[in-house]
Amino acid sequence: MKEIIEQFINQTEEDQKLSTNTKSAYKSDLKELLDYAASKNAQLSDVDQTWVRNYLKHLEETNKERNSYNRRVSTFRLFLRFLYKNKMAPTNYSLIVSNQATFFKTQEDTELSEMKQVIEATKLTTPQRLVLLMLGRLGLSGTQISSLKTFQVDFENKLITLSDTEKIELPFETFSLLREYLLDIRETFPGANEHLNLFLTEKGKPMTESDIYKLIKSLRETLGLEGKLTTRSLKKLSENKIDVLSMQREVLNMLSPG
Repeated sequence: MKEIIEQFINQTEEDQKLSTNTKSAYKSDLKELLDYAASKNAQLSDVDQTWVRNYLKHLEETNKERNSYNRRVSTFRLFLRFLYKNKMAPTNYSLIVSNQATFFKTQEDTELSEMKQVIEATKLTTPQRLVLLMLGRLGLSGTQISSLKTFQVDFENKLITLSDTEKIELPFETFSLLREYLLDIRETFPGANEHLNLFLTEKGKPMTESDIYKLIKSLRETLGLEGKLTTRSLKKLSENKIDVLSMQREVLNMLSPG
């Protein structure tokens, strides 16, 4: 199996359509797959539904940040498609990856449940809810959120473009809330026509990364969640669900006004 993975790495490096950064990321992800296969002494014939699911579980356990997990899953999906396309797998196991939506519970379940109940009862403005959804549901960082521009939102395809090679599909609820914000709220802020930044403060200034973390700090102090309400815990609230669609609904409910 080592030779096959290395073959795919070489094919990826030769792909002229990919940027240097993307090639580097793929190579890193595939190195992790290579190490895992070696640790299990796996042969190509061992790749079946159970093996695929076990590797996904391994990725969930070793990649706590959602962006990191999603990227490695995406690379693994491409590798499985490569196997099927080149007749090295009896079926397209990448479909298992696409349909896999199981997340494993952590010891923090009780605390997260309590936090969820408190946040549900807290009235948040639309911009605040959007920021928290982007942190938790979409897994973006404060830096990414503060640097987003209005033209990066694709209403027609329900996407946010982060870069030339990275786009994030917006869940319907998040998309609807974002549309409401852009059409009905953002334009009421002073200076809305002077800045392209997606998020503005009520004073009409571009929202900074510091503003985002001040929001979280303020909520944390107001809710008495010192040490619990963090960007990491917000992401865990999103990840600690069994089904992706249910997860989307739950996170929206969590951040909705009472």
